[in-house]
Amino acid sequence: MFCPTCRSEYVEEVTECVDCKVMLVSELPPEPEIEYEYENFITLRTYLNRAEAELDHGVLEANQIEAFISSDDAGGSRPELSFLRGVKLLVHQKDAQRAENLFKELPTVQNEDEMFQEEDNDAT
Repeated sequence: MFCPTCRSEYVEEVTECVDCKVMLVSELPPEPEIEYEYENFITLRTYLNRAEAELDHGVLEANQIEAFISSDDAGGSRPELSFLRGVKLLVHQKDAQRAENLFKELPTVQNEDEMFQEEDNDAT
């Protein structure tokens, strides 16, 4: 006899689960398939540090794209460890193309020299 809730096994004479207080069954139903949180997620980009990954993660979340950061940096307490494998930004497979397109559409950041040259040209 088995408990359908906690899946404990009992001897034939017992009819009720001691813990769950439900009637026992002679055969357990198949276990439900578990869908894991990171199942079907792929690496969109890899970064050298968590800060860069967090910035792009924020962009994705602001555009309703579910994303996760994966890193071997001991939860941020050992950032030097992330240099070994990098910090990964993960998205669901179905959102990968939309995320890539989003990053392509973002304006690129100019370096300081280019910004100063533009300011000098505007002033003259």
